[in-house]
Amino acid sequence: MSMQKIRAGIQLVSFILIPELFISIFGAIGEVYRAVINGNFLLSAQWPNLLLIAVVILASAIWGRFFCGFMCSFGAMQDLIYLAGKHLPFKPPIPENAHRVLKYLKYAVLIFIVLGVWTFALPGDMIWSPWTVFGMYTSPWKGLPAQAAFLSLGGGLLLVIIAGSLFIERFFCKYLCPMGAVFALFSHFRVFKIRKPAGECGNCRACTGKCSMSIPIYKDDKVNSGECINCMKCSSACPRQNVSLAPAPLVTGLVTAAAMAGASIVGTIPVTVFAGNTVNPSSETSSAVSSSTEAGADTLKDGTYTGSGSGYRGETSVSVKVESGKITDINVVSYSDDKKYFQKAESTVIAEILETQDTDVDTVGGATYSSKGIISAVDKALEAAGKAPSVKNETTPENSSAPPTERKHERRKKQ
Repeated sequence: MSMQKIRAGIQLVSFILIPELFISIFGAIGEVYRAVINGNFLLSAQWPNLLLIAVVILASAIWGRFFCGFMCSFGAMQDLIYLAGKHLPFKPPIPENAHRVLKYLKYAVLIFIVLGVWTFALPGDMIWSPWTVFGMYTSPWKGLPAQAAFLSLGGGLLLVIIAGSLFIERFFCKYLCPMGAVFALFSHFRVFKIRKPAGECGNCRACTGKCSMSIPIYKDDKVNSGECINCMKCSSACPRQNVSLAPAPLVTGLVTAAAMAGASIVGTIPVTVFAGNTVNPSSETSSAVSSSTEAGADTLKDGTYTGSGSGYRGETSVSVKVESGKITDINVVSYSDDKKYFQKAESTVIAEILETQDTDVDTVGGATYSSKGIISAVDKALEAAGKAPSVKNETTPENSSAPPTERKHERRKKQ
């Protein structure tokens, strides 16, 4: 069996079983970064994310970007679309000099996300990421999202990426992927590299012509570029079998896949499980209520109220109990999101709301939309209890006196 058929099989299995892995990795980086700049970093809470990040960095430093070439579902989508457009009459040529400049765009995208999204927080209800929209529609057997996601900014960007992938192989990976920028930084120094003794090649450039990432392989005896995704198309295309990678790509790919998948699974387990605490936050209700100093909490009317909000794949419904003007219990009635991600959000977000007596709490990285669904549902329930409608999702950095990260840090210090 050829390497390309084996690679396609691994891509298919990864697409079906772990389509969200690329989102989990980037989300882990974002969550750790936000915790650090907000001043609320706790090793006990962040170690699953740190484990996933460490595995990814270590794997990239040793093997290179095997994840991009073998496991990334977004990359697999681009491969499939490019294959579908294989016989289109027009394929725009990208000159080598132009490609050399364009590939740095993804670093600009990464900087924008770090500063604009993670540091100064774009409006919380904005679906700006094409990854998010892609993830919502990737697994229809798990349920389709309630939002008309393709009408969002992220939906529009996804359509642009799909169109670009018809004409340019790995269009997003080459020029726009922020996770690719992270991988490339560490992959540049990888231990195992594709080798191609140039003295045995003559004027043949078959390897370069088949490279998914448009790397000028013909120039060197080994591939030093951090752009290489180890797709091994160069090896398959070489008529003299002069391109090789040791150890074998299949072995290294499977080892890397197993390590990343295992770390990702650990990263989605609620931190409270490792801490020995119960996931049900009601046991901490008394201490949470007594420590709350949130202004306006006493205006809530006693009773039990229900509310719903939009999560990742559909509606989330909760039941909120109010006693003596305080929130004393929150129970999830129903949800449509993936269980492992929803439980990660539930274990953290509900405890935060009970502790602060407010829904202005942080979302959980890797489970952002599940977190938003819970927060929105609790908001709706509290509105029925007399709470003023929440306007935090309408707040933008431009009309606020301080960035959201700073405002939340100040709120936490007061408690």
